[in-house]
Amino acid sequence: MKQLVIRLPSAAALLACALFYASAVQAEGTNTSLVPPTDPTQSITYWKKYTLNDDSELVKQSQQVFTVLLRAWDQSRIEPGLYVVESDSGAWAASLADGNILLSKQAIETCFSFGKQRGEHLLAFVLAHELAHQRADDLWHQRFFRMIGTQSAESQKKMLAGLELDAGLLTQLEQKEAQADHDGLVLMSSVGFDAYQIINDKDFFTLWVENIWQQNCAANNTAKSNHDACKQAQARALRTQTQLETVATQSMLYELGLQAFVAGNYQQAREYFTIYGRDYPGRAIISAIGLSYFAQAQAIQKQLAELAVAEGSKQQADFYYPMILDAHANGAAAAQSSNSKRADLKGLTSRLQKQKLTLVNQSISQFEKAIRLAPDYQQTYLLLASAHLLTNNSYRVRGVLQGQYVPMFGKDSVVEMLLALTDAIEGNSDLSIKKLKALVKTLNANTAVSPIAENILRYSVFYNLAELYETIDKAEEAKKVWLDLAQLSKKKGDTLLFRLALTHISQNKQPVITQKLQEAPAINGHRLGDTVHLTKTLDRSDLWIDGDRYQIVLDNGSRYITDIKGALISAWQTDSNSKKSHINNKLHIGDPADRPFKILGIPDRRLNMTSGEYLAYDDYGLALRISNDQVKGWFLYDN
Repeated sequence: MKQLVIRLPSAAALLACALFYASAVQAEGTNTSLVPPTDPTQSITYWKKYTLNDDSELVKQSQQVFTVLLRAWDQSRIEPGLYVVESDSGAWAASLADGNILLSKQAIETCFSFGKQRGEHLLAFVLAHELAHQRADDLWHQRFFRMIGTQSAESQKKMLAGLELDAGLLTQLEQKEAQADHDGLVLMSSVGFDAYQIINDKDFFTLWVENIWQQNCAANNTAKSNHDACKQAQARALRTQTQLETVATQSMLYELGLQAFVAGNYQQAREYFTIYGRDYPGRAIISAIGLSYFAQAQAIQKQLAELAVAEGSKQQADFYYPMILDAHANGAAAAQSSNSKRADLKGLTSRLQKQKLTLVNQSISQFEKAIRLAPDYQQTYLLLASAHLLTNNSYRVRGVLQGQYVPMFGKDSVVEMLLALTDAIEGNSDLSIKKLKALVKTLNANTAVSPIAENILRYSVFYNLAELYETIDKAEEAKKVWLDLAQLSKKKGDTLLFRLALTHISQNKQPVITQKLQEAPAINGHRLGDTVHLTKTLDRSDLWIDGDRYQIVLDNGSRYITDIKGALISAWQTDSNSKKSHINNKLHIGDPADRPFKILGIPDRRLNMTSGEYLAYDDYGLALRISNDQVKGWFLYDN
């Protein structure tokens, strides 16, 4: 007996609102035609025989986009996997009950039919939509197939033809799809994709249906059986356009907060994050607010370390925490002050210590709140432990790491580093150095286990080892550590850390810059503070920030935010328009990730955020976004 594989004969049926599922009923006689799974108990094991080879260019492209989206996956469940299948059922995507996601080859081709750059953003939405279903545990299509799976073949046909549909159920499913659209837009925006690309010159959703049915929705002869599908696609496009206004407003607030954070304006970043969090509270935004406090406290810690030297006190270790890669080498020791100046310094030191403690306590409060919201997200524990470490509270550090983190997630290289630093603040520098040297061996052997990026961990371990040597007056040993980092980074092809290590070896050594920008960076000729004359052809929408009205302006791949007088307060470039995407014709969208170092030298800060890696150049007021080892965009900031 042949096993039936269900395919929808009419988009007026239950899954019409999804648009991601194919049609008709076909016997599974061959392996040449696949459809979305009819049995929710099926796992990816069933589908693997139909998947495309991992070496396929389409698979590589989809996996790259999927990997970026997973940066925002902060649930306790295992990360979903993505599998691309060959199918003659058109463009579709589906979530399996085992946590995996299926994507048809035609779905990828449909997205990239809009062009490679816009196609990445469209594909990101398709996958983010499915991830939104997975994250909400909302696999409604599987429950439907489970229901019809017990019916006879004739009953299945009737149900799939829309003959036995309940209007209330359809409304509920449409609401779930609308929510997945909304959450998918928010998710893709949070990792750096452009939500505005989803609806552009041509309606993406209508094209999706046309791809499934091989029919033009605008044609007068559109088959009646497909008329409702086109109608649903157009309604979905209109609904998503409406949703986009809200999502755009929220994503702009997050983007502004992110830009302020990268620029080092932590208080302003916190203000934007707080406004964003009023409508979208959650672990990620609360952690971002906590990070803004922590970064401010860390900046004060550097001031305190410099003041200690100026007072003639013994140098205190100024540890590096794996959050922001600050490219500034340690400042030269200040000359010893007179007694009168020392008194002033002591007063300043006291005030700074109080400020630091207040900021750290605020960060601790936010991190603890984030942990209560998402107790299975391990990186928040590392941030909390780092905050306690910044106040030399070794008891709390060990409580978080050994009492909470290790029992839940196990021991890893980041925990070992933080515990080594805890030994140091407890006065056991020799043991701390011994542990950090062991971590150096692990990094050299490429066997480190870490929940953070390897390059950030590498820099953290080497920096802190060198810092400890400096505090016990072993400057030559510290120099050897930086030399080892330079050699290891060169071996790994990490241009930034290689050059950064060299500046620590010789702080008077100027970064090597092979070229210089002859003009200040601009976005389409516009710089911050300029008055932008808006034309009717530019897309724009209002953005309200605490009662003040601003405007979001879309100029192809460029993005602006202007105040009520038209003055530019924010400007950035996305990767959606390659023709305008360059800086003085020396840096282009799509350039390799190490090219900025050759053009601009070492950045002042390097940050790893959910939306990508950022390189901040204060001299130019320019920050570049790196993703998938390519330059993906940049923004301007006041320095």
